[in-house]
Amino acid sequence: MCGFLGIYGPSAPVLGQNLPAGLRTLLHRGPDAQGEYQAPNQGCVLGHVRLAIVDTSNLANQPLHRAHGVLVYNGETYNHQLLRQHNDNYTSHSDTETLLVGLMQQGAAFLNQAEGMFAGAFYDEQADTLLLFRDDLGIKPLYYTILPDSSVAFASEIKGLLTLLPSLERRCNLAALSLYMAYENYPQGTTLLEGIHLLPPGETLLLSRQSSGSVMLQPGRLQREEAPPLPQGLSRQALIDSTRTHLEQAVTAHLMSDVPLGVYLSGGIDSSLVATLASRDVKDLAGFTGYFETKDAYYDERPLARDVAQAANIDLMEVPITPTHFMETLDPLIYTLDEPRMGMGAFSQYVVAHQAAQHRKVILAGHGGDELFGGYPLFKAFWLLEMGLLSRQSLGSLKMVKPKEWPWILDLAKESLTTGRVRFAPELYPAPLQHIQAEALRKAFVQSKTSALLEQLNRYYVETYLPGLLMVEDKISMAHSLETRVPLWSQALIGWVSQIPLREKIPGGQLKGLLREIVQPILPQSLLSAPKRGFPTPLRLWLRNELREFTYERLVASDTLVHQIVSKKAIASLLKSHQQIPMPFPLDERRAHRIWILLCLESWFRQYQVTLKEPA
Repeated sequence: MCGFLGIYGPSAPVLGQNLPAGLRTLLHRGPDAQGEYQAPNQGCVLGHVRLAIVDTSNLANQPLHRAHGVLVYNGETYNHQLLRQHNDNYTSHSDTETLLVGLMQQGAAFLNQAEGMFAGAFYDEQADTLLLFRDDLGIKPLYYTILPDSSVAFASEIKGLLTLLPSLERRCNLAALSLYMAYENYPQGTTLLEGIHLLPPGETLLLSRQSSGSVMLQPGRLQREEAPPLPQGLSRQALIDSTRTHLEQAVTAHLMSDVPLGVYLSGGIDSSLVATLASRDVKDLAGFTGYFETKDAYYDERPLARDVAQAANIDLMEVPITPTHFMETLDPLIYTLDEPRMGMGAFSQYVVAHQAAQHRKVILAGHGGDELFGGYPLFKAFWLLEMGLLSRQSLGSLKMVKPKEWPWILDLAKESLTTGRVRFAPELYPAPLQHIQAEALRKAFVQSKTSALLEQLNRYYVETYLPGLLMVEDKISMAHSLETRVPLWSQALIGWVSQIPLREKIPGGQLKGLLREIVQPILPQSLLSAPKRGFPTPLRLWLRNELREFTYERLVASDTLVHQIVSKKAIASLLKSHQQIPMPFPLDERRAHRIWILLCLESWFRQYQVTLKEPA
């Protein structure tokens, strides 16, 4: 796991002088080694910082230069040993060298065979071309911008680009900002800064120099072979057994490492499954769980985490998270993220990652399980909507609806009945920037109602929601020189599970019904009967007490660009309402998320010196 940056084109010789400063900006991603490369024709410069995990020797340092090929790369290729050509004389046992040799021999087509998480840049000295690429799972980021002279600058993080290009204008992308305020997210490919692009998952960009000296960009896409189809007439038990085998293989593949491993362990099924399966092969596996000291037991997942740790013989470290942590880490967190995205769980994870990094360089997480197996409340809501909500078929499932799930269902029903559309996420700030046309981007969150509601919802979680979570996880872990791996979100497992009809994954509307059957003999029974929580953060409680003055100072007492979007009077009213008028849990949570969004924007505007000017 590492960080990289570079420039290709006419500006490379001059702007390449900023490469050392850019590398220092990314040093948290790779404190073990760093290196630079300049092409013989000076038209390409590359820089890399390394977190040494597979082959920790200097032989695997980057930029890795072999014959006429040069590679800077961030990630892991878990099947790299299978991809090695036996007739090639490898000098290391690193996956970086496997990837470089494969790219030199087959070009971008080699990436179709690589299973793992990766993003990088491959320079061919003979052809004078540069290939930018990103894994099709959306785990590792790659940002780029096109300069006026057609040069292309790129980096693992936006802050690296801004250091490489100090004169780059930092103007807010107002369309993306409108979506962030509404949904706490925006589609892949989009960033909150005008002119800075995120290479979408599974896409490549081939840069070549024209006779005029300008740079031509040729987009491409990874072409994966289709997964073997599910056997015909597969019984329920056979489906359970086969899927369990695929889960075991996915976790085993992600254990490739020359350094000790850790695991995030919450009270949920996904992280508990990953931890339990990994513990079969890793004897010194260390577990980490965060907890909040509040009167509400809903925010303390330690009892369930302890059950799993004890059953799997995992050494568990419990990390307290307090309001003081919030005040101390909000600014570092937002700086780490490059741009606000997703919800308040990022804060909690930041605190736990800091502690985990004191003991491990690699950690396993449970991301992807909810998306693969239908674990979010909206899956139940959409199932009920497809069944007609109050039809005879769905009446039995209404008994399974938990109190905290009802607002999702009622909100969805209201939207569907009044507008004929469905939303895949609740609107927190509806149309905050009404003069901004963001409809093209908004399609990722709102769709016309069709007969394929569950499929549309699943596509949203896979293409928009989960990649956002994964990018946040990448930034948070790498801020502490920690590599996060997500075994449940791997190519082979996705290929198998995605063929299982959603109705079989949530039989009768039961969230993760299939997965619960699979893990029945693996996990403690206390875990299977517990409600889904997803590492909740008690910000709604803290905002009334410990964070009251902190929030007022940030959002009302001090001048901020946020006031150009939401008036100071409206913000003061929002804070007063939250502090004095308690509401039912779901509505209280939504109001807290609105305050969280404003706090994130205030920090981001200030630290990144963003302007809100509209294009001329």
